[in-house]
Amino acid sequence: MHGKMNEFIMAIHLLLNTSLICTISFILLIWFESDLMQTLTKLTGTRSLFKILEFEKYKLEEDVMSNYANFLYTKYPGYFTKLISCPICLCFWSTLLLCGFAITYLGYPLYYLLFLLPVNYISSLYLYLKIKNLL
Repeated sequence: MHGKMNEFIMAIHLLLNTSLICTISFILLIWFESDLMQTLTKLTGTRSLFKILEFEKYKLEEDVMSNYANFLYTKYPGYFTKLISCPICLCFWSTLLLCGFAITYLGYPLYYLLFLLPVNYISSLYLYLKIKNLL
């Protein structure tokens, strides 16, 4: 009976970590490889607030291959725009945030952060880059 319970707990841990990895990779894919911001701002009427018209002009005139995150960093350099325009940086902070959530709200002990953070970070970034190469 005790062995079955340990197997069940290990399966739950594996499922949680896989979910965290996939969630972070999904966030990176949506942010860097899609036009989500353009679509959402069009639907909500906030194109001017998020400088979407300026981005579209920039994309046509200066850098056709640019994405919204790179545009923000190019036009408005700063710590926050660097953070959201760099896949490595955004992956790290997203991983830290979601692992912190798992530790705080799902009852993981704090020392799990030492294990979860590097494994989830590297796995999330690897999965993102592999899927990006497939697109």
